[in-house]
Amino acid sequence: MPIVQIFILLALLLIFIQDITGRAVYWILFLCLFVLFFILRLIQRAPLMVIWQSFAVNVLFFTVQLFILSGYFSLKNKRWVNITDGLLGWGDILFLLAVAVYLSVLNFLFFYVAGLIAVLLVWALRQAVVKQKNNQVPLAGLQALFFIVILATDWWFKPFGLTGDTWLLNLMMKWT
Repeated sequence: MPIVQIFILLALLLIFIQDITGRAVYWILFLCLFVLFFILRLIQRAPLMVIWQSFAVNVLFFTVQLFILSGYFSLKNKRWVNITDGLLGWGDILFLLAVAVYLSVLNFLFFYVAGLIAVLLVWALRQAVVKQKNNQVPLAGLQALFFIVILATDWWFKPFGLTGDTWLLNLMMKWT
């Protein structure tokens, strides 16, 4: 296993620990994660144009999601709502931007949706079990933990190929 992968897993683990324990993550961790993912893609011999195109599409998708969420909450509250003021933390946004440089487009969409569902289920279970309720979901931390599992599985057992869409396209073909 390349040392870069070990540092990626450590950065993700630190994000998880900081978000769970303090509900805040040092922004430098997200920058380090972004750089490590970019370096790993270069080590994997991905052309810069492929990295850039996937990243650009992933960021465009995520940006549209943020605007839709802002629009929804603005309509609901009958005033402009900035979703980074109490609804979605900057750490959550920076985490997804860091992941966006590594994942292919379909894998990013899959991770985004599956990660949100997994976090929702884990947080709902936690809220049901723990007496002390908390309205703030450690989204970046729980998604980092989820991504550790996905990355480790992909790197050691190679069932996915997270930097290409082949496994998801094959899965979709089986379902049609």
